[in-house]
Amino acid sequence: MASFKASTEHAWVPVGLPWMGKRDEFLASIRANVRGFVKSSALYTEGYRKYSKAGQVYVVPTWTRGPQIVVPPSMGPWIAAIPDDVLNAKDCTYDNVQFKYTVGHPEILANDMIDLLIKRELTRTTGTMNVEIIEEIDDSLESLFGADGQWRKVGVFDTLTRTVGRVSSRVFVGKELCRNMEYVMSASDFARAVSVSGYILHLFPKFMRPAILDMRAKAADPTYPWEEPEDFITWMVRESFKRDTDHETSVYHLSYRIVLLNFGGITTTSIMVVNAVLDIWSSHNAADVIVALREEAELVLKEHGEWSKAALAKLHRLDSAIRESARVSAIGGNALARRVKVDDFTLPNGLAVPKNSTIGVSMDGIHFDEEHYDRPTIYDPFRFSRPREETLASEKPRVNEDLVTTSALAPFLAWPARLPRPLLRRQQCQDDTRTAASRLRDPALRYAPSECRHR
Repeated sequence: MASFKASTEHAWVPVGLPWMGKRDEFLASIRANVRGFVKSSALYTEGYRKYSKAGQVYVVPTWTRGPQIVVPPSMGPWIAAIPDDVLNAKDCTYDNVQFKYTVGHPEILANDMIDLLIKRELTRTTGTMNVEIIEEIDDSLESLFGADGQWRKVGVFDTLTRTVGRVSSRVFVGKELCRNMEYVMSASDFARAVSVSGYILHLFPKFMRPAILDMRAKAADPTYPWEEPEDFITWMVRESFKRDTDHETSVYHLSYRIVLLNFGGITTTSIMVVNAVLDIWSSHNAADVIVALREEAELVLKEHGEWSKAALAKLHRLDSAIRESARVSAIGGNALARRVKVDDFTLPNGLAVPKNSTIGVSMDGIHFDEEHYDRPTIYDPFRFSRPREETLASEKPRVNEDLVTTSALAPFLAWPARLPRPLLRRQQCQDDTRTAASRLRDPALRYAPSECRHR
């Protein structure tokens, strides 16, 4: 059956396109899919060098997502500008995690409420909930890592996932429920075992009904003694008052939308945070990097007094360390993945792509291209902040190229500045001629890149 599925999917690909990882052999399609599973990054990178840099299109097989038609980076802006009803990104995500079967409820998946609230409300509040986010970070890290200076053995992924779950839930469902660890762990486990989302659905009706009654009472009487919280679930309930279908107004269906938010908000953020932490602490000059990040965090906090939006914007080293981790430890192989939604779709080079095909750009190829990055296989935490700091006195300000998520994630990712100082001593400087402090004083050595190699 798997062989039949692979052969059927491969038959959709336009004839004449070169394949990466597919050979003329018995059971060629399924064997290619296996190679796409175990050698995904290598196939994308090799195809990028062989075809993308020559302006050509190629195909990468995958085990679960079907053939991926990879276009040259020059077509990236063109893809991004195509409307969703022609090239759809959300369909790729839903298909990748099989939401049709794991979540069901097509009436929710196809509804616009989540997208609308993310664009209208969540984007507007980005950077304004730092106090609430930091409160959860401090409380969570203190309970998991301790604040007594004693050594503890902790699982990096599990502990950081718990913290990300609490922080995300503070934004999604508010203070009370985000500290219910049964709820947080059920939400965090959703990606690994979708069935546990049932706990969320059973818990929410009990939690939401009083809030809905309070919101209705407040709407009817502005003097009603209740203050509306600022979180996603409140925005969602408020939006539901404007709608009239059951799948847009019932507590059950509103709760199910939180399940979808948890998947996107907790899973991807946890992976990104864990990768950043591991990249930093496993690097050759980890002690130097931590000192530099701590120095920046302490100076910025001293200047602003709190983690305001303006303060977070000055965490250039932290932003760079995260961006560099996202570059060398990216997941997926391709970027700008889009599902073709129309029958007649043609690429700028004249190639006709059939409906339901997936197109995208080789992310790994770009990230490890020596034309774009010096020593691209090396994790250099200050690759992006170094030019900014070297030209700090320049009259012409640099264009802001910060990671778009930093304003929301920086309070959490600044946690090295909150760790007990003994942790700094665990990573001894591997330079036997200079201490971490002397390296920081020496401009020539201050931002020496790590020798930690990827790929």
